[in-house]
Amino acid sequence: MITFLPFFLWSKTTSSSQIELHPNHRSTKSAIEQVQKVFGKYSIESPGLFSGNHQGFEHIQIIKDDQVESAFVFYIHRDLDGDRDKQWPPHKARQRNEIKGYVGSPDILKAQENQSFRYRWYFRIDDGFQITKNFCHFFQLKPAGSDNINNPLLTLSGVVDGGKPQLQVQLWEENRTERQFLANWKDCLGKWLLCECKIKYANEGNISFSISSLDQSISITRSIKIMKTWQKDFSFVRPKWGIYRSLVMDRKKMNQEDKVFISRLMIDRI
Repeated sequence: MITFLPFFLWSKTTSSSQIELHPNHRSTKSAIEQVQKVFGKYSIESPGLFSGNHQGFEHIQIIKDDQVESAFVFYIHRDLDGDRDKQWPPHKARQRNEIKGYVGSPDILKAQENQSFRYRWYFRIDDGFQITKNFCHFFQLKPAGSDNINNPLLTLSGVVDGGKPQLQVQLWEENRTERQFLANWKDCLGKWLLCECKIKYANEGNISFSISSLDQSISITRSIKIMKTWQKDFSFVRPKWGIYRSLVMDRKKMNQEDKVFISRLMIDRI
């Protein structure tokens, strides 16, 4: 018998202080339609939606799952997918298949200064997913602003660091980058992980990130008590889920197709 974690029992509500995105494999609506209904019309950056990219394939789908009922599946194809309307080649080698908050999303998806948020979701990496020394992000907290803001505040990433494949939480603070080990890569593959990120957006903010597996083999929390999580040029900070990765090096070591699974996304202001 499968026992779900407590927040599965919560009602599916949307308000000014909470929003939930639950995939439903029984629905006649596609994955894209289900995401757009909650996050907004332009909340998807998927190769098949952009002219000149890999069209004709449904890069985000919904499946039935015995443990989490329904799940979004995010596909990425090494030799076919690009980054929005940019292809490989000739564009430098990076790929993106993500859902996100954006300027037209509900306010709960656009964090402001001195606000505190909790982001929770279930996440599973396909058994054969290959990573390299280059970036491969599965979750981002990404600022938007009037100036060119390049770095996220935080990512959940898979990377080979010091020769060791692993899942990391990565943090950016102006000119400083910090990587914190979460778990060995092979220990994460094929398992549903409950991910939780708590953050206060402020000049002296704080972050806590935890993962725990449904089979109870993984349970870890990383905390940063004081960190600059807001800058004057920020308009808002939005979450992003899916796959965003580089192919600059070790491209031939990757599979032709990789995928991750995401379910039961919840955001609440705390």
